[in-house]
Amino acid sequence: MKFQKLSLLPLALMVFSLYSCSSDDSSESDEEVVIVTPAEEKLVSVSNPSGSNMAYMQDKQEFKYDDQKRVNLVGYYFSISYVNDELIETKTLGDDVSNADIETKSSITLKNKNITSIISNTVYKRTTGETYSIERDSTVYSYENEYISKIVHYQKRSITGDGKYRLERQMDFQVTNGNITQVKTNDPYNGIVVTNYTYDNTPNILMGDFAYETPLSLVRGYNILMHDKLGKRSANNIVTMENIFTETPIQICYEKISYKRVLDKSGRIKEILLSGNSITSNAAYYPLGKFTDEKVIFEYK
Repeated sequence: MKFQKLSLLPLALMVFSLYSCSSDDSSESDEEVVIVTPAEEKLVSVSNPSGSNMAYMQDKQEFKYDDQKRVNLVGYYFSISYVNDELIETKTLGDDVSNADIETKSSITLKNKNITSIISNTVYKRTTGETYSIERDSTVYSYENEYISKIVHYQKRSITGDGKYRLERQMDFQVTNGNITQVKTNDPYNGIVVTNYTYDNTPNILMGDFAYETPLSLVRGYNILMHDKLGKRSANNIVTMENIFTETPIQICYEKISYKRVLDKSGRIKEILLSGNSITSNAAYYPLGKFTDEKVIFEYK
């Protein structure tokens, strides 16, 4: 079975806690305020579940930072340059998947700190140095009431194609009571897929939705660099997701997932536990099965 590999990039916000305690035998009700110092550590890696019943997997992502505490390197193959407040450039430093040399350069344009477009150019070369394909992607991001509302992805190929842009994928987001409750995805591979979400009633946990099949994880190329640059976060935390397919997918895909979260002593996300099941039209070839408490693990140093 061929798994998809996604690239993921990072941000670790600090959580301040404030509590007070008063002496039981004090008649003056004096209060002593104790400030718990937030952890000074950075998020250095995210490990994703890869159990046999998972529909796809992501490699472990490790991060390095510049002197302004911005992520500037993911693993050993993805570098980031902050040109100015409205432009970020990224570049692959190597390809660990194929025997070919694949170089991708991307320009990320922002407005009001949110991504409005990404243009990527990917050059494929054989080990002999011969270029055998060039792909150019153009993705446009739209917002409504500060929430992401639509993402449209175009692609063109040269050498192996006619060099014309074609619509490859469109995602439409529905927001209800401050939460992204539905994503409708239309692409040539799985047709139309409608993903529905339910939420709890507790405040959103930073990066508590950094897991398979959550609304923003469905965005191609989604990574930690992008997670705080795609509009306002949902108000609450995702409890369940369910995919509704117009056609049962040939390759194995997630059908339902439930999410549980574990925080560390500093109030940061430590683990996200995923339970659910997958679906395919070819169960004889692709193994089906349920998975329980598969972990996304966040490491800080």
